[in-house]
Amino acid sequence: MDIQTFDALDQKISRLLSKLTELQTQNQSLESEVAKLRSQHAVSTTELETLRRKCAALEENQRDPQREELIRSRIAALLDKLEVA
Repeated sequence: MDIQTFDALDQKISRLLSKLTELQTQNQSLESEVAKLRSQHAVSTTELETLRRKCAALEENQRDPQREELIRSRIAALLDKLEVA
């Protein structure tokens, strides 16, 4: 091999090492972002479950007009029975 071939090889290796360093830096940055996003996802999942439980509780406690009317009519019927007695 002549000197020009070694110089070309040296330049290629230098570019390769530079690109490797750049990619390693990008990889570290992306790994940090992934860790941050995983943490945010865990918090969001917890918040979602809390909100689901609250929503279910609210739905359970929500007024049901038909049920309330049934209760009123049954109370009225009981009061009528008491008045007759």
